[in-house]
Formats: sequence, C-alpha cells, structure tokens
Amino acid sequence: MVKKHTDMVYLRDDRIYISLTLFEYDITDYLDILIAKLESMKSR
Repeated sequence: MVKKHTDMVYLRDDRIYISLTLFEYDITDYLDILIAKLESMKSR
C-alpha cells in the first residue's frame, strides 16, 4: 500500500513526520529540542 502525502508535514501514531520528496523523517524528537531552545532564548 503506497501512501501519498499531499502535506509536507503530517501526523501518524502521535509522531510528527516531515516528508521531503520520497523520504520521510520523524522530527518529533527534534521538535522537543527546538522548543526547548526557543524557550531558553525567550527567557534571556
């Protein structure tokens, strides 16, 4: 079964994936890091 994703970013099983061309990347863990960095920048 081939899934076609019209959206570049999509959710599956509570994970966030980013789809670029034929590859998909699970970016859930990176988002947590990114949010933490943004929060620390804001508190300065």
